[in-house]
Amino acid sequence: MSKTQLGPTTQLFPMPALLVAVKAGEEATAVLTVAWAGVVSGSPPTLAIEIGAGHYSTPFIEQERCFSVNVPSSDMVVGVDYCGMISGKKDADKIGTCGWTVIPGQETSAPIIAESPLAFECRLVQEVPAGKGRFYLAEIVETHVNADLVSNGKVDASRLDPLVFTPDGAYYALGERLASAWDAGKALVDKG
Repeated sequence: MSKTQLGPTTQLFPMPALLVAVKAGEEATAVLTVAWAGVVSGSPPTLAIEIGAGHYSTPFIEQERCFSVNVPSSDMVVGVDYCGMISGKKDADKIGTCGWTVIPGQETSAPIIAESPLAFECRLVQEVPAGKGRFYLAEIVETHVNADLVSNGKVDASRLDPLVFTPDGAYYALGERLASAWDAGKALVDKG
């Protein structure tokens, strides 16, 4: 198959569409949408997010040293896009504008978006300069999930319905289940 070279890009498909929430004063929550994120360690459970230095939420993350990473469902797409388009400098109450509510974290001061079916409370462990922003490495200190989405002690992705982002500027819902990991490849075990 013929390939075309595009040079260095960020064309990784798909990326998560996530809402990062942080305490922004006594009664306020700053929230922004991020797609450059992922789990980077299992023990301790750690994730990384990249945020530009000029974002409204950045100083609050550095001051609080904790935040929540909320995994929105596909029906939250309008609010997720809004939180990625509009700075907290222009709308300091994006949570209210989106019609969402926050609940307090259990292990940190990080607010959690109640409407998000899955959220991680994170404690900042390291900041790494990255281009015009920073990677924030954060230990996941608690996981919050809607009870009806848990099956056999795990999150059921088919019921979670997470919103995903693609670098061509689109949002998608998770597609159909194709196979089970560490099982589908067994068909080739005897051939190897």
